[in-house]
Amino acid sequence: MSTTVTIKAEQLPEALRPAFKEYEAAQLAAGEARRAVNVAAVADKHTLKPVADKAVADAQAAHTALCEATRAQPSAIRDHSNAAFAACVEKAREHLAQAEAELRAAARHAAVWGSVRPGRPTVNTERGDQTPGRLRAMFAVGQVREAADALPEDVE
Repeated sequence: MSTTVTIKAEQLPEALRPAFKEYEAAQLAAGEARRAVNVAAVADKHTLKPVADKAVADAQAAHTALCEATRAQPSAIRDHSNAAFAACVEKAREHLAQAEAELRAAARHAAVWGSVRPGRPTVNTERGDQTPGRLRAMFAVGQVREAADALPEDVE
């Protein structure tokens, strides 16, 4: 089978991960066996070639087994992917909310910084509302909110 495998173990449900691990191990063994043949002395190649051929055959069998296992469980893969997608989006949403809170705090600190006048009390931060740092922080708040609004609700 010539299907390229680009999926990672964590993208598969637990039930399919052993087949993926076997595939990875077989691919690694086949690669090492081929390299051993390639770097071996000419006199040793004939003894290493059957070992490499067996490793390649095992890798092909593991590839076929992985393909068949994934073909047999489309619902499990979709359910797993949907749940993982939702968890990742929720985590991103939490991080964006945290980023917004931090940027708002930074903007408040910038307003205080801009309100300081030597020899005068600093109790009103309105003087610092136009501080460049506060303006940039609030602009970034807007961008973070736009990013949060753009997050997908579901995988479809």
